[in-house]
Amino acid sequence: MMLLRLAAVAIAAVTAVLLLIGDHPPEFVVADLLVVVLLAVASVLPGSGGAVPALAVGFGAGLGVFTVAFVSALDDGRLNWPLAAAVAGCLTGVGLIWRQHVEQRESMGRGRPSSA
Repeated sequence: MMLLRLAAVAIAAVTAVLLLIGDHPPEFVVADLLVVVLLAVASVLPGSGGAVPALAVGFGAGLGVFTVAFVSALDDGRLNWPLAAAVAGCLTGVGLIWRQHVEQRESMGRGRPSSA
């Protein structure tokens, strides 16, 4: 869980810095601010309930926003490696959060019944 929190903080921090230095298309400013807020808040929530869903929402929103921005850059004829890294990072975050969720359910005895 700590790795997921650190990844959320890293993605939020890099996105915030890029917003501050103005290296962003204007049409993505609001969406990027939303991702920064979601990931920053999710990274500080206590792990006893709200952190897993909040991180899932944050990484999911980041995946959507960064994928749209990446495809937009591709339409302009350029490959944007930082956006590609953000898409890969958010996709990994979503996958790890799903794994964390499944492990929590199984440890609580609410996992999928085995077909034995």
